Amino acid sequence: MAEEMQASVAIFFDADAYSEAHGRSGVKGGPAGLMGRQVAGKEFLDGYLEHGDWKALTAVVRSRERAEPLAQLCKEHPSSREKLRRLIIHQESEFLTAFGCDEPPARVVHFPCPMDTRYAWARQATGGRFALSGITHTLSTISSTKALCDLVAAPFEPFDALICTSRAVVSMVQSVTASYADFLADRFGGTRPPLPRLEMIPLGVNPDRFRPATEAERQVERARFGIGDEEIMVLCVGRLSHHAKAHPYPAFYAAEEAARRTGKKVVLVFAGWAAHPAIDTAFREGAKQFAHASRVLFVDGIDPNVRTGVWRAADVFLSLPDNIQETFGLVVVEGMSSGLPVVGSDWDGYRDLVVEGETGFLVSTTMIQGATQGATMRLLFGQSSYDRFLGECCQTVTVDLKSAAEALTKLVVDAGLRRRMGIAGRSRVMERFTWAHVIRSYEALWREQEREVLAWKPKPSATAPATYPAPETSFAGYPTKWLTEESLVCTNADAVPSLDAYLYLPLTNLLNDRRCADRATLSRLLQHASEPRTIRALAQELENSGIERTAARATIAWLMKYGMLISSQN
Repeated sequence: MAEEMQASVAIFFDADAYSEAHGRSGVKGGPAGLMGRQVAGKEFLDGYLEHGDWKALTAVVRSRERAEPLAQLCKEHPSSREKLRRLIIHQESEFLTAFGCDEPPARVVHFPCPMDTRYAWARQATGGRFALSGITHTLSTISSTKALCDLVAAPFEPFDALICTSRAVVSMVQSVTASYADFLADRFGGTRPPLPRLEMIPLGVNPDRFRPATEAERQVERARFGIGDEEIMVLCVGRLSHHAKAHPYPAFYAAEEAARRTGKKVVLVFAGWAAHPAIDTAFREGAKQFAHASRVLFVDGIDPNVRTGVWRAADVFLSLPDNIQETFGLVVVEGMSSGLPVVGSDWDGYRDLVVEGETGFLVSTTMIQGATQGATMRLLFGQSSYDRFLGECCQTVTVDLKSAAEALTKLVVDAGLRRRMGIAGRSRVMERFTWAHVIRSYEALWREQEREVLAWKPKPSATAPATYPAPETSFAGYPTKWLTEESLVCTNADAVPSLDAYLYLPLTNLLNDRRCADRATLSRLLQHASEPRTIRALAQELENSGIERTAARATIAWLMKYGMLISSQN
């Protein structure tokens, strides 16, 4: 059946998008790296290798060397022992030839980010019958919003797809693209161009890696972090950044109030990493100031063992983001998969994950209209840095402190509620958010794209790509005259004897990969042109020898450049 066919997909691979950076850099002692998009990319690739319905993994890479991490991963991945699979590599330098045709090696090229416009222009120029897909991560940077505007202005097609991880992301993409399309229509007239489809597919989780702890595991991990049996461990996981991720004040307030109201021993644990020691210090000072009644611990979330262990030691997962840099909330899925009840902000993708009153609680958030007016313009104009822009925005977001405290208090005081919500959260993950489910959604999308692109009829364009037409169009006014297909040329008298010298000298044999450099073929062509011949006729001779159409004309131009062929017309 058509629905059961394997998706014909090429993954654009770059190690930066599919691996976690655990190294420390910058100021001595300050953790760095481990960005959310890298964690998500690594998990996606692992899920695709494990659950993807394919026999050969096709990858597009910038260079052969950049494919080495992928080759190593495929060799070492557990699925390689169970499934006979091949890895097929295409370098970017080969892409125009390999994919710019009716039968490319894959019908869909998938990016770990919004689709690269160069590939859309390549398709427009070559008529290649392939579709593009990509995924959103952070959408608040200048480069990401520019990529969204490119969805309107670049030659994307309705069978291309931008995968959005939440409803909030879909809304954001629609807002930016609609605003830019309206601007273009107002300035130039016309109607909105076709846009790529927006497909909502969440991120996934490995339920074997993130799972409820056994009682023995729980005791071991709680002992490792110094958590007593009588203490309620409230866990926060992620980068420590009060301006770019989640301001800790609502967490401090909720933990403080929960401990004060219940009389329970509440331990608030931040498993994170700070980009700068000053941020780490700010968090610790804030804990001393705002969380007197609860105990606050900071553990190194870059350490993979710590990141695994904290989930098994915790009683509640707390995540209250207030930042526009957020889009989904992978840690929420990890928390639910680990069997923990969640208290999260009603913010971006979190509301797609937490079922209010069933798997946890959502804490309302508010913004005031007019409080960020001009912020994006200051960022675009360079008056604000990106960090300052994020900080300016997050300072206008309120996480309802009373609701956060009430939600956490309910969970701190009621072990039965924690258990029921944890079980419900784990069940929700198993139904919707495992990588097995997510990869099936990806492959269903790619199969639809493949069917649509096969039904597509490209419109050839003589001036493609429109952003930079070929030099004979862009620089048409430069030469004194242009020779056409019907222009006559003939061989200069001493051309054949001097051919070897031109082919030997680096000065004159420049860039010979763009034309014919075979001596025998060139010699025959010069002999054929002993009488005046049209450029069309000589080019056809070269094409009959296996030279590509454009290379054939470039060969004639090279012979004329060094006087071996001369124009027969005045």
